[in-house]
Amino acid sequence: MKKALLAIVFALFVCAAYAKSFSLQVVQKNTPGDQVFDSSFVVEQTILDHFYDRGMIVSNNSVLVSKNDDAQDKTDIRRSMIEAKIGCMDLFVKLSLNYSVLDSANPTAILLSNIKSADLEIVSLNENKTICKGKFTPPSLTDLNNNRSGVEDFAADIANKIQAELAERGGAI
Repeated sequence: MKKALLAIVFALFVCAAYAKSFSLQVVQKNTPGDQVFDSSFVVEQTILDHFYDRGMIVSNNSVLVSKNDDAQDKTDIRRSMIEAKIGCMDLFVKLSLNYSVLDSANPTAILLSNIKSADLEIVSLNENKTICKGKFTPPSLTDLNNNRSGVEDFAADIANKIQAELAERGGAI
């Protein structure tokens, strides 16, 4: 019994040694003011849950609201990357949610129609090098997906892409 328990514990440590850990930074773009939209929180939580459920080590920083000032945005991202590196994360995953809310009747609502696209960038913190970039466009809108569930499905597609990229690079999922 003791040997079996020891073998299980050893196997868990071996798996953890090969797992990639990452820090997720969601950046909200093209929105008025400093308010973080609920859709941004839903996307962030859906991605985090995806990886927590698979036993991955994932951290996150508060959602950043872009100031539409490239220098300030770069400073904010750099700060988040430093925090991730201090936290011993392997990767930094930046997800920029590009909103289109000028014509929206309810810009702060959890609606898929408020999200124009999402840009993904995965950076190796050890090498300080971008290892993956991607752009995501929400699916065509219907009455069935222009809601929280549609936003969650969109975020799940992004989480699957991140998972595929990590698997391709040898990170355990």
